Amino acid sequence: MMTRLAWIVAVTLGLTAGGFAFHFPGSYGNSVLDPAAGLFGFLIGAVHGLVVGALIWMALRLSRPAGTRVLGAMVLIVGGTHALNDGSSTQIPFVLTEGVAGLLAAGVLAWRLGERRLVVLAVGGLAWAIGILVAGWSGSAIGLPLTETPMGWAQDHGWDGLVAGLIWGIATAAVDLPRALRRHPLGLSSPILTRE
Repeated sequence: MMTRLAWIVAVTLGLTAGGFAFHFPGSYGNSVLDPAAGLFGFLIGAVHGLVVGALIWMALRLSRPAGTRVLGAMVLIVGGTHALNDGSSTQIPFVLTEGVAGLLAAGVLAWRLGERRLVVLAVGGLAWAIGILVAGWSGSAIGLPLTETPMGWAQDHGWDGLVAGLIWGIATAAVDLPRALRRHPLGLSSPILTRE
């Protein structure tokens, strides 16, 4: 129970603080695809992902191999999502962009963390996409951003990080991702691990 709670708090705190500081998950609204904005978004998102990954590493007291895998995973998930949002076009529906972000999250869980349980991959991908969608829609529903200023956008994206972090953190904790990371310090699919 404490491992799951530590995971939820670390994910939510990291995405909220980073959302405020780095504007997670990025702007959405270019009229055309903008690769330069996508690259810049990836760099900002990668720093944000490092913050989230470091908080998870500390909160779960992961081994060095597991901690570095989590850092890499969060850099790719948050950085990739930020790049998708910053570089995307308004001609592409928001739900489709976030669906791709969800596929990215599931792919990174499989590749970088070695996760092989289909339920974890499905929940991890769906919860990531749904978290960002609910965050964006709920922020708009309550009138965010309050002002068209850097502080207004920081508050808006802090909200996005809070909502997305809670949804993703709770969903992935429910399918036991954090405890699996602690049980398998060399990676979830390492062949030298003992049976569960």
